[in-house]
Amino acid sequence: MVELSFFPIDIDYVDKEIKAEIRLFGRTEKGERICVIDKNFRPYFWVISKDIDKIKDKIESIKNEDYEVTGTEIDTKIDKGKSIEALRVYVDRPRSVPKIRKIVEDSLNAKTMESDILFVRRYLIDKDIYLNKKVKVRGKIIPSKLDVDYCLEIEEINPAEGDFENQRILSFDIETYAELNKYPVEDKDPIISLAFFGENFKKVITWRKFKTQEKIFFVNSEAELIEEFVKTIKEYKPDYLVGYFSDGFDFPYIAARAKKYGIALDISLDKTEVKLIRKGMQSTKIIGIAHIDIFKFIRNIMGGSLQLDNYTLGEVSKQLINKKKFEIDLSKISLIWDNNEEIEKICMYNLNDAEITYELFNKVLPNLEELVKIVGVPIYDVARMSFGQLVEWHLIRRAKEFNLLVPNKPSNKDIVSRKMKTYQGAYVFIPKPGLYENLAILDFRSMYPSIISSKNIDPSTLSFDKEDSYETPEIEENNKKIKYYFNYKEEGFLPRVVRDLLVRRSRIKEMLKKEEENKILEARSYGLKIVLNSIYGYTGYFNARFYCRECASSITAFGRYYINEIARKAEEYGFEAVYGDTDSLVIILNKKTKNDVMNFLNEINKELPSLMELELESFYVRGIFVMKKSSSIGAKKKYALIDEKNILKVRGFETIRRDWSYLAKEVQREILRIILKEADKEKAINYTKDIINKVRNKKIKKEKMIIRSRLRKEILSYDQIGPRVIIARRMQELGISVNPGTNVEYIVVEGKGLVRDRVKLPDECEEDEYDSEYYVENQVIPAVKMIFESLGYKEEDISKDSKQKNLGDFS
Repeated sequence: MVELSFFPIDIDYVDKEIKAEIRLFGRTEKGERICVIDKNFRPYFWVISKDIDKIKDKIESIKNEDYEVTGTEIDTKIDKGKSIEALRVYVDRPRSVPKIRKIVEDSLNAKTMESDILFVRRYLIDKDIYLNKKVKVRGKIIPSKLDVDYCLEIEEINPAEGDFENQRILSFDIETYAELNKYPVEDKDPIISLAFFGENFKKVITWRKFKTQEKIFFVNSEAELIEEFVKTIKEYKPDYLVGYFSDGFDFPYIAARAKKYGIALDISLDKTEVKLIRKGMQSTKIIGIAHIDIFKFIRNIMGGSLQLDNYTLGEVSKQLINKKKFEIDLSKISLIWDNNEEIEKICMYNLNDAEITYELFNKVLPNLEELVKIVGVPIYDVARMSFGQLVEWHLIRRAKEFNLLVPNKPSNKDIVSRKMKTYQGAYVFIPKPGLYENLAILDFRSMYPSIISSKNIDPSTLSFDKEDSYETPEIEENNKKIKYYFNYKEEGFLPRVVRDLLVRRSRIKEMLKKEEENKILEARSYGLKIVLNSIYGYTGYFNARFYCRECASSITAFGRYYINEIARKAEEYGFEAVYGDTDSLVIILNKKTKNDVMNFLNEINKELPSLMELELESFYVRGIFVMKKSSSIGAKKKYALIDEKNILKVRGFETIRRDWSYLAKEVQREILRIILKEADKEKAINYTKDIINKVRNKKIKKEKMIIRSRLRKEILSYDQIGPRVIIARRMQELGISVNPGTNVEYIVVEGKGLVRDRVKLPDECEEDEYDSEYYVENQVIPAVKMIFESLGYKEEDISKDSKQKNLGDFS
């Protein structure tokens, strides 16, 4: 027998003749590649019935040539806050679970639970294993054809202390041929350059030779380039293979070209080819190696805090690592390649992309790893998850601690029913439009999580009895005033989980105050914050396992109550409350001082329930609140402020919307800067007039006129055919893969007809072809109109051109 410790990186299972075998791939403490095989873990699910003893024998007799129940046991579990007897049903292999579950439900009229938890995730939960954390195993070394240093069949496995460090990370990127001003088509356009980047390693491969001083690896053909791709990965032996949009472009493209030449992309450690998973969100799976498309994680999880106009590699690298991407004109890549001139630039551009991808991954790796520890699923999955999925799997993981049965996924019928039932959301205090000075923002630290904990809000504590219960403020539902009650005698599952997360994050924040920089602690705090702040929304999400509309409604009811109370008390204290939104309040200090604000906070916090705390977000020199469109009242969630360090805080403006041109965003941002930083309204007016004049005279480059929009669904699902659908169709004509979530870009050009009839891809548009009047009337003026009107100006003060059209002419 051998005993050793290793760090698991990936997990899967193989279906053998009579049972399934778990395979854990990772590295030993000495850095050797290892595969650990566990043949002893059996798939199972739970059955609930009033007649457990009666149906037990019937369930045990379920067997045929395709599936078999291999055993059962009765255990005490918690369901909806109550102890019950449940039957654990073991089956021969994972694929038997849905078949046997159906027999139990249809023939025995019993309820099944946890049958939809993936086999490998069930293993990680039950064994308390976290990928990337040390694991101790005991077993025997067995012969294997896997691409590992050795393989171990184990008898015992246990978690241990220690984190995986010194991972081998390899990033990659490809460049493809494309006809002039067109997008590459995988059926006909070859890969012309391929680059790798790792620690003390860089390699760029191309198949057109030229004189160069750079270290470029030349091959004779595209086929050899792809073979070198496979060979390099096998030789480098990465733990993480990283790309940027590699699920959506690089891997599908490489796979298509490899298929053309009959080349096997057998880089998985079991020597199978990479798996292109096209169901749901497209992804690429490599057995034993964690393939990370860092684009998805940055867009899905970090996107809210970054507030970027787009998520191109260049924009993200500037924001996250302060690095400018090497640029070339890719629209002319065919000319460079065909003329055999400056091909070196393509190679260096390619290598630079791989290097930036590598640096970006190292920047966010601590965040990914901490989320793996919180959520408990492989890093491959965490990198592709939404906020709701992160919450759900954290709760599923924690349910085992409390002996809870995990609720099933909702059926389609359940989802339809849930969608029809809404509840009142957060409170938003409508502001009075105008420019203000000497402001402060006060906000509740983790407001909704602290409400869940302090008011014991959980499906199991929901009660109709006032006794021993927290009572919600009045809630309006279906034109009726109602209240909910949550019993406080025993702490619920959600409140307990939330309290643990709040306490952990509070401790980490205290530790961070004592240290100048600690990337691990910062990442841990960020991960806890993500999960904490997503729990409320998850309870009201129609697709959630732990769904509870009454809980979600009660959380927002308490939130509305507390923000209103704070606003009322702020007014009594001598401040002016100008705006409130969900968990924050904007106040004007008037004649009060900063010390008065801090004293006010201290007084409020003495009265708040446990774990609830009102904090100072920051002081601001000036702030502007604008009018609602076609109204004289203030707009919700639309304001801009500048703090004492001249940093702008912008919320709700077009600067962070995708369906506006770069020009509109740039002009709006500059107007806000002039008004808030310089307090010069006339300068702002003159700047706008100058921009409008330049647009009308075609003195602004077409790149500024590009409008970005994202497809929310399949092209054929759109009832209204707008510009983005027309452009998406054009992209398909050019052989570009277009799916829900794809960003499209277009420019509105001169001509007759509707706007949708006058849109072109940027590469197909001439420099002065854009419709200047459209951009003046539908982009520039709307972007700044509400700002100026809030300051007392009219639209004609911005542009007095006699040729000006009405805004409605372009609708």
